[in-house]
Amino acid sequence: MESTIGQGAMGVVYKGFDPDIERPVAIKMLHAHLIMHEDDVGLLARFRQEAQAAARCLHTNIVTVFDYGVIKKSPYMVMEYVDGIDLRSFLKEGSLLTIKQIGDLVIQVLEALDYAHMKGVVHRDIKPANVLLLESGHVKVTDFGVAKLDTSELTNVGDVIGTPSYMSPEALRGDLVDGRSDLYSTAIVLMELISGSRPQKAGTHWTVEEVSRIVAKSSVLPPQLDQDFCELLNKAVAAEPKDRFATGQEFAARLKTLISPDQVYVPELNDLAATVIQSKITFSDRKAHQPGTESHLSSQSGSQIALSPEVSQILSQSLAPFLGPVANHMIRNAASSSGSLQEMIERLSKHIPQDKERRDFINTLNQTGIRSMPQETTGSGASRITTIGSVDNSRQGGTISSMTLSGETVHKLTRLLAHHVGPLASRIVKKSLTQASSLEELYQQLAKSIPDESERTQFIVKARKSL
Repeated sequence: MESTIGQGAMGVVYKGFDPDIERPVAIKMLHAHLIMHEDDVGLLARFRQEAQAAARCLHTNIVTVFDYGVIKKSPYMVMEYVDGIDLRSFLKEGSLLTIKQIGDLVIQVLEALDYAHMKGVVHRDIKPANVLLLESGHVKVTDFGVAKLDTSELTNVGDVIGTPSYMSPEALRGDLVDGRSDLYSTAIVLMELISGSRPQKAGTHWTVEEVSRIVAKSSVLPPQLDQDFCELLNKAVAAEPKDRFATGQEFAARLKTLISPDQVYVPELNDLAATVIQSKITFSDRKAHQPGTESHLSSQSGSQIALSPEVSQILSQSLAPFLGPVANHMIRNAASSSGSLQEMIERLSKHIPQDKERRDFINTLNQTGIRSMPQETTGSGASRITTIGSVDNSRQGGTISSMTLSGETVHKLTRLLAHHVGPLASRIVKKSLTQASSLEELYQQLAKSIPDESERTQFIVKARKSL
């Protein structure tokens, strides 16, 4: 085990490394004092059930369980290691999301739950703390510690399990619950995202007036969507399960029509990813500077890189296509905590979620000759990159390349193209950047990927106006 990731009343989660699959893992164990007594059969059975529930659910938006076992009477669970930030911490940072980002986030939760429900698993504790946000913009649901299996006899009528603020009326009564209880909890999370604070109802169920007040005070919801969202939420938090959405798919489909009313819904995960990365940086910086907490930078013994403007530009232009507008912040952060250029590149590459894209980023840097640049040590002990290596400066004037387009411009082009070709947009833009020699040529190349001729023209006109 390498370090402690987190802990709660029931157990602790460690970060480890599995040599068989050659990747980091998370290892969850119950607190020792909870398993000292032989009569704690119910607790051990529930921990095993958590592993069984999560193991049933092999889905992109659910944290994967690899193994379950017992060592010296201590049960453990080996899970996928997720380098993200939970939604509760994200909200505490005061991070703001657009309505489209909120929709993209909640739809992923609903897709995870829809899959789990089809596998006979009810989560029963959906809340921000159990939703993990990744730097790729993807979302993963975790902690099936109180999940109900359709084959389980552990849950009886009268058991009240979950977090009260997010629990459905039937869960609070201790009734047996099904997937519609999870969808109710997801709707409360959606309320919190659009209102900016945890919703509180006055009675046993939500009234139409209470939902309307929450929607009305939202600073992210366009006024023209107020009525539609009131209808959506009133259905999702109906007092009786039969009056709610029957499935996560039905809930998600309605949400998609609200956030993408005039076109086919296309998730814009690059937008969500940029906000998540920025929030993680802020969260890490704040923790590092808390009183009594040793700063991560102090452990570097003053070792850091002072980059020349030329090298900063190369790194920024190479990283921006993968991380968007937060690339510069990531570079500054990596430079302040790295002792060499090699270490810095490794740190930066870890923020790129896909293996192929990480390789593309490193290959791009290798082509610039950045690794062979000489270094000298400044008086402060920091290494300063003094030359820019072999960079092709033959393209001048109105010509462009992937090395000279800003991350913001790449991001705008990707968003424009995604409306026509969907998630493939980012890959098409990256490929075209290496082939075009001017902005106009780039527009034409990107337009070729759009099947409809009228939409191709529309895309080119919008691109010219926005850039």
